Parts: sequence; structure tokens; C-alpha cells
Amino acid sequence: MSDGYVFDTEAVIAFLYNEPGHDTVATLLDEVFTGQSDGVLTETNASEVFYLVARFEGVDETPTGTSLREADRDLRALERQGLRIESADWRLAAEVKAEGRISLADAYAVALAHGRDATLVAGADDDFDELPIDVDLRRFRDHGV
Repeated sequence: MSDGYVFDTEAVIAFLYNEPGHDTVATLLDEVFTGQSDGVLTETNASEVFYLVARFEGVDETPTGTSLREADRDLRALERQGLRIESADWRLAAEVKAEGRISLADAYAVALAHGRDATLVAGADDDFDELPIDVDLRRFRDHGV
């Protein structure tokens, strides 16, 4: 049994933009929002969510003042509902990154999931297929977008 959920960037973006698999992420976030489970996002993944939303809502994928405020609003709304933003062990994240072709932000999510004994909620990205440390992994979709 794991201790809550760590959401990767792809999961939060899928939730915010109704991408394939958003219903699974919504169900897990509902557990967080109702206090049934802990839910966290690394600071690094929160940064990714922020800049992606700012680009998506900007003009020609260029952030604007309005899109930056929308990105901030989205993350604050998730926090108000119970999704916490936390730091991860940077040394462990670096070891995960050093071992494979995983992105740095995803390495932070893996490190936080491992450190918290939490389930990592991730998409179909094959970067999670072979990790140097054990984490409980829950895929919210089985194909890329």
C-alpha cells in the first residue's frame, strides 16, 4: 500500500486540458481533494505545469501577462483543493537522471514518490519503464498524446 500520490507534469496537464486519461487523473485527484489520499507535485513539475499552461494560453505559444496569471491561478486552485507542492531529494533525483533517459522533472517526481512511498501517477512515457529505484507506478493512459 502506498502513501498517496505524486503526480507528474503530464498527469496534471491531462487533467487541466481534458486530454485522454483525464478521467483517471480526476478520480485520483478527487481522492486528494476530499482528503482520502495525500497528493503532491514536485516544485520542478509545478514549474513545468506553470510554463506549459502559460504557453498554451498565450499567443502563438508565447506567454503573455494574462497567460502567466492563468497558469498561477490553475496551480493555486489545485493547491487550495489539497494538492501540495513539495521539494524532492535533489541527490536522489540526480541519481535517477544519471541512470537513464528520463527528464529532469520526471526524475524529481520519481525521487519524491520513492521518498514518500507514494504511487507515481504518470502517462505512457517509456522513460518510466526502467527506473534505478523502486516506485509504485500508475499509468493514467497507455498511449502518448
